[in-house]
Amino acid sequence: MGRSRNSGTERIRIFIGIATALWLIAAVAAVVDRDALMAVSWSCLAVFGGLVSSGAAHRSRGIGYLAIALVVVGVAISIGIFLLD
Repeated sequence: MGRSRNSGTERIRIFIGIATALWLIAAVAAVVDRDALMAVSWSCLAVFGGLVSSGAAHRSRGIGYLAIALVVVGVAISIGIFLLD
């Protein structure tokens, strides 16, 4: 009852911000492990999270499409690596 309309949006932004930090750590770990494709995959997800948590994807349609493309590429690379191994 006492909640504002934006409280759900703020929770999602905080969640995506935490996920972005974890994806960035995973990207650095992949670089240290010398796994280039996984580094690209985790980096795509980290950039997606950064765009969404900053709100840039909500303000601009082009950046929103870029964010969707980044998450699709990141997940596609991860699934491809999983299937090949």
